[in-house]
Amino acid sequence: MDQKRLAQLIELPDVQRKILGGYRGAYSLGLTLHPRDRRRLVISVRIAGSDDHRIPRQVELDGARIPVLVRANFTPPVASGR
Repeated sequence: MDQKRLAQLIELPDVQRKILGGYRGAYSLGLTLHPRDRRRLVISVRIAGSDDHRIPRQVELDGARIPVLVRANFTPPVASGR
């Protein structure tokens, strides 16, 4: 799957629910290169908490299995109030 299509898919609410599993809390989704195979894309999930066991380590989207890289203890941005 190409980067443009994958980026479109992860913006969809139902795809985000599939990626996040039962996780509830602040998160950030994006795409990055696979740490061991720089030719492959992975979905990067950063979560505010440390409880990442509900998030799958891969998801199937449009018939392709896409790895999910989870990073815990993400600090979400705060509006500056300007």
